[in-house]
Amino acid sequence: MVPSPLSKKLTIVVIGRSGSGKGTQAEFLLKHLGKDAHHVETGRILRHLLTRQNATTRIANHIMKIGGLFPSWFGAYAWLRELIEEGCADKHLVFDGAPRKIEEAELLDDVMKWHGRQRAWCVYVDVPEKDASLRLLARGRDDDHPEAIKNRMRFFKKDVLPVIAHYAKQKRLIHINGNKPMEEVWREIDKALAKKLKQLWLSQ
Repeated sequence: MVPSPLSKKLTIVVIGRSGSGKGTQAEFLLKHLGKDAHHVETGRILRHLLTRQNATTRIANHIMKIGGLFPSWFGAYAWLRELIEEGCADKHLVFDGAPRKIEEAELLDDVMKWHGRQRAWCVYVDVPEKDASLRLLARGRDDDHPEAIKNRMRFFKKDVLPVIAHYAKQKRLIHINGNKPMEEVWREIDKALAKKLKQLWLSQ
């Protein structure tokens, strides 16, 4: 069997509670991987989609305002568009905020396998709920009101923790204490990925 030309392309998903700083760590990852990397920032993609006016986006806008969790097919549509329409499947991929449900994590594995890529590694930036909530309140974005934050934290427990368990079971999880200065968090992520991926990470 001929090896896939994409077999050395990395897929890293950064998961954490809202307010955990996962977006900042995704940026560090992208900087390390260089110009041959693509940021799959699902929140940004979804907010762009929701500027359109139709029956689907009206429901989705309501979900976003109350801090609800989108169905797995909606989140998957956001990142599948990046692969199919933007044509970024030949790059290192850094997912920020996805997958958020177990079905989506399994779909991502299937999509990477279809492309001849390695399955995703998960970096879990772990920040306690109370601290993450305080960070969000300080951020002050329109959808960062107390009720929405409470809902997001509840959905994290219900839907995202099983995703983290999925990666842990398959030994593809890097669990990082995110309640430290962002540069220190990054150094721990860098060290852990180097240990797991060895030359594939160090050569980037």
